[in-house]
Amino acid sequence: MSTELSNILLEEYKKILESGEFSDIEILVGKEPNTKTFRLHSFVLKVCSPYFRIALSSDWTRVENNNIIFRKENISVEVFEIITKYIYGGQLELESNDVKTNIELLVAADELCLDELSSYTEEFLLNNKESLKSNLALILHIITQYDQFTDLTQFYRETYRQDPSLIFRSRDFHEIKQEYLLELLIRNEHSLRPIEIWDKLIEWVVKSNELPLNITLWTNDNVTTFGTLIRPFLSYINFEGISRTDFAQKVRPFRNIFDDQFYIRILESCLF
Repeated sequence: MSTELSNILLEEYKKILESGEFSDIEILVGKEPNTKTFRLHSFVLKVCSPYFRIALSSDWTRVENNNIIFRKENISVEVFEIITKYIYGGQLELESNDVKTNIELLVAADELCLDELSSYTEEFLLNNKESLKSNLALILHIITQYDQFTDLTQFYRETYRQDPSLIFRSRDFHEIKQEYLLELLIRNEHSLRPIEIWDKLIEWVVKSNELPLNITLWTNDNVTTFGTLIRPFLSYINFEGISRTDFAQKVRPFRNIFDDQFYIRILESCLF
């Protein structure tokens, strides 16, 4: 009987979530151009989340037309929708999300003090290790920002120790911050060939700075941006290990980003 009653209550909560009936708070989430305003209920949020219990009773909010106005730009629309469905209706289908969404959900749930959701999400992620391995760069980004996800941190360290090259093949490789990527090259623990490292660095610069994929379309400003970003890595690339053909096709088009003496030195190594 108690389970049946609980299900009835959850259905009613889901209805007021969908209709916005009795709502007294508007929460704007996301960043332009992907934003959405959620019409919710402060009482429900305060009961379920210690974060909201404090935030909605502080100077973080303002009131307009008897509605509390609150902004949460650091949580995406997609993730906040998952959270609201979980709070109001107990709905949670992590298997339908990609790894990036679930990791963002983990971070958001932890921030909102939704401990059960946070624990369950981290457990789900760690039970799908093969998917995590293909997103190793994203995990590195998270664990360097937050130290509370100890199990995720341990997974990263063990996986990286077994095969450091995995991080270069990660789907979200371009999201690695420059200082961490530089550290990876300095360690030189990977098994990638020098030309593969060069290709990955070009990919990192292009995707992280939204440059044209076709380098023949680059403007002078694009070339300057590329040169500025890739220059700190050049001394850690073994250009001597790049074949003449690869050098001519993939390195020489960027001649202008190199220091003259450095370029002459690697040119002599490749040719002779």
